[in-house]
Amino acid sequence: MPAYKNNLEVLIKQDTKQGMGLIDHEQTDTFHMWKFRGGSTTIYEENSVYFESNDTKSNKKILLKVNKQTNQYEIILSVTQPTFIVVKDIKSSSGSEYPIVVNSIIRLGRVEYRVFEERNIQMEILHAPIKHQDCQQINDINKIYQCRFCFMEGNQSRDQLFLTNICKCAGNSQAVHLECMRYWVDSNITREETQFGLSLKWKKQHECTICKESLPIRVQFENEYFDLFTLERPELQYILVENVNREKNVCCEIYLIHALLQDNIKLGRGFQCDIKAQDITVSRHHATIKLSKSNFVIEDNKSRFGTLVSINQKCEIDCAACGFQIGKLLINLNQQDQILKGAPSTQHKLTQLPQISKQLEEDEPQMDDDSFQLENK
Repeated sequence: MPAYKNNLEVLIKQDTKQGMGLIDHEQTDTFHMWKFRGGSTTIYEENSVYFESNDTKSNKKILLKVNKQTNQYEIILSVTQPTFIVVKDIKSSSGSEYPIVVNSIIRLGRVEYRVFEERNIQMEILHAPIKHQDCQQINDINKIYQCRFCFMEGNQSRDQLFLTNICKCAGNSQAVHLECMRYWVDSNITREETQFGLSLKWKKQHECTICKESLPIRVQFENEYFDLFTLERPELQYILVENVNREKNVCCEIYLIHALLQDNIKLGRGFQCDIKAQDITVSRHHATIKLSKSNFVIEDNKSRFGTLVSINQKCEIDCAACGFQIGKLLINLNQQDQILKGAPSTQHKLTQLPQISKQLEEDEPQMDDDSFQLENK
């Protein structure tokens, strides 16, 4: 943990570029900026304008609170949108890297990954929470179900588990044996051994062929998790990562990454990458996953749209500098030994940097490593 600094600088940047759904970290001329300094303080938001105050303002919307602890700062973000840490903005003794654990969501441009299972260094297996509809509920233990694949009938039990609510099918098409579903899903998967473990890729959409509803990758029954595919886990530290199609909210790839890494894992859309993301918003070598001090961590590789990892809305600052992204809002935090001469204190209200009046171009910005243009979404 780095040495504790006496003061914290908070820099709020609001992206004014419209229609992208992404933030270009290299084009700072598209930002409105507000700058604050101090220890324990509260920053409020009113009509997309930000000001700080030590006094409680019950009629104002809170953006974040900064609590000055004994040896670090506690940050509480009062927002409803998902909050991500910008990995490239981290400055610590271990460099610009961030741990990825169970239920972490990783965003590379428009591509999203999620860690849904982890075996940690203590050999404990941790699972990400699943949707309520993917939990098999026993309403009537005497009810007879019929599998729509093999047509065999039976009662709901752990030894003969019927999946009854994984899609919108009803009637005779509602129930299916777990083993029958696994057999069907496995037939649509291509498996490939890699230098970091194993990759599973779906040949077709992972959805019900009847109602076209997206299917889960696992279900829960009596506090136990069951995969809808076959996968043998190694007896060592690993993480399971799924590639999520954000538009359809459906899994299309799964990666098993274990501790016996031969080399760092490269993520990007380049042919040399171990995990490829075929999207124009992803750089050729966007980020790297590696094993550091018995933890899986991700490190940004100077990507244009940044590498984002989901965090809780309450966190502690244990690095010299870091940054958060909430929608089109960037919050950069920087620990300082002393307040510079002429810098605003917590007693000042809004200190807004001069607005840059440069006219935005109509064309979307180009990627950092080719001549393609980003489609305006």
